[in-house]
Amino acid sequence: MTSDDVLARETARLLTTVDSMGPDDLAAPSALPGWTRGHVLAHIAGNAEGLGRRARSVGDDIPRAMYESPETRGGDIDMRSRRSVAQHREALAATHADFLFDLDQIPADRADDQMEVRLTLRVKVSDLPLLRLQEVSIHHSDLGMPGYDWSHWPPELVAWALPRVTASFAARDDFPVGWVEADGARFQITADESAGVSGSGTEVLAWLVGRAPGDGLAPTGIASVPAAPTWL
Repeated sequence: MTSDDVLARETARLLTTVDSMGPDDLAAPSALPGWTRGHVLAHIAGNAEGLGRRARSVGDDIPRAMYESPETRGGDIDMRSRRSVAQHREALAATHADFLFDLDQIPADRADDQMEVRLTLRVKVSDLPLLRLQEVSIHHSDLGMPGYDWSHWPPELVAWALPRVTASFAARDDFPVGWVEADGARFQITADESAGVSGSGTEVLAWLVGRAPGDGLAPTGIASVPAAPTWL
């Protein structure tokens, strides 16, 4: 299954969740501090627009920022959080289709190029669908709706994100253990060889990005699994 196929499947699952929601669900708090579920849905749709702008810049070499500014990004999310369920669904479906169209305009010989998405975030052009998958799946779980949580993240996301997330922590100096081991694969984060955390790849990733407390993980060289630092 290609990354495009997985993204299509996960987007369909998100739309199914939206179809189950009512106005009170939209207004309820999400797992993200200060955001309702409506805010999360507005962000997911806005992210597709932003990644689409960056994809178009690869397609035609006309510079486009992912977001105009942090202020406009925040303002758009706040305003669009007040959409109805039907409007959220329409926006999510439409921005997904537009993002796929923008991807299709990228020349095949640019697939291995490195591109800056925003600030210091850089990915291969061919990884844009996986970056979008990360946003869809992680934020789907942030809705806190029945039927989808971090344990439902697709294995393709886990395999792609784990090396990137552990590398981002390795570039800092605040990680509490030396390594994590996910499904038997070790990722060294600091020079400490004595202390680490191990478990399933999905739960390790969820713990790293602050979506799970790590109750099912096993500590080595420490008494208990510590809290992971804030990821982003």
